[in-house]
Amino acid sequence: MKCNLLNSVVALALGALAAYPFAAARAEDNALSASADGAASSANGTISAPPPAPPPVPIGILVDNNLPQGRFVLSITPVFANYSGLLIGTRGVSNEFVVSTVPFFLKPSQKVRIVPQDIAVDIQGVRLRYGVTNDFEVILDTGWVEKALDTRIFKGTAGTTTLADQYPRTSSIVDTILTGVYRIYQDDIQRIQISLGLSFPLGTDDATYNNFLGPKGTRSNIRAFYGMELGTGTFDILPGVIYAGYLGPWSWGLSYRARLPLDYNPLGYKYGNLHEFNGWVGYTWTPGLTTTFRVSGTTQGHIDGFDPLINGPAVPSNPLFYGGQKVELFGGGSIDGKLIGIDNAVILVEAGAPVYQNLNGPQLKKDWQAAARFAFKF
Repeated sequence: MKCNLLNSVVALALGALAAYPFAAARAEDNALSASADGAASSANGTISAPPPAPPPVPIGILVDNNLPQGRFVLSITPVFANYSGLLIGTRGVSNEFVVSTVPFFLKPSQKVRIVPQDIAVDIQGVRLRYGVTNDFEVILDTGWVEKALDTRIFKGTAGTTTLADQYPRTSSIVDTILTGVYRIYQDDIQRIQISLGLSFPLGTDDATYNNFLGPKGTRSNIRAFYGMELGTGTFDILPGVIYAGYLGPWSWGLSYRARLPLDYNPLGYKYGNLHEFNGWVGYTWTPGLTTTFRVSGTTQGHIDGFDPLINGPAVPSNPLFYGGQKVELFGGGSIDGKLIGIDNAVILVEAGAPVYQNLNGPQLKKDWQAAARFAFKF
């Protein structure tokens, strides 16, 4: 009798395990894959449905679940952002306050005379992912960036009289990043990935403003301000870690990534160390349709050193007026291409804005950011 009871308990336990939706097999791909790789045959020869693949993480997170060995994903990611309004710490300040009180760092007896009003940033990112093994993939990030500046020139060496506004633009390829991502743990719900990237200084760090109007009314060609350069000029290390999970329709995760310059660039400076923390939660309304909410926090030091050719009496010429802390909130979503008749594709969108900024300033504050991603699997 005891033997029969034990056999019944084991049978019930095995039946419950088979019914659990996440226990059939480990998901080997993100929402770009799903069907044939996970199918399994039951004892009677019927084909069971594969386990659901983890939903895509938000655009602002480095990587989804690792790709299976030999798979490629090519994605295009347009990103748009805007900056306007000046902060010193958390306090907003006016143009008149700045030109009346902030000294030119190379000549403290003189006040700054050039004050940025707005910067629009347009990035066209390109990413190629390749699964080297089922647990290790490499990612190549590159693209093109354009920046448009609205800056106000104040007349002479003192006072608050406006001379003119100018609208210089810069553009270049971005610094290109090669990253390896290794999955160190995964069960039926959770996964942990570590990453290490290296940024190559392919972006322009010596862009020039042609025919730029100075406070004295003369025009000349000058080196673009630090914030309008397109590359750092340095080799940077980018370490990171991602924890992510999903259960039923819910998904969640935490991530950390840093950008650490290895040395000063040939022009004599390097950007401050950048640390970024993210937390997110997602909800899958129907297979292939997921919405996400992400909280991002960043901290970065000011520029160390300086380029002697960035020397005009301008707010963004001061390397100490860069860096600070931000907290931003983002909402987004993803659509599996199969829902709209595009197999092996995923479309993602995300947009958000800061809710807290404490900047080394005066410095333009961030207004908003929006991005989309079109990913195609091969």
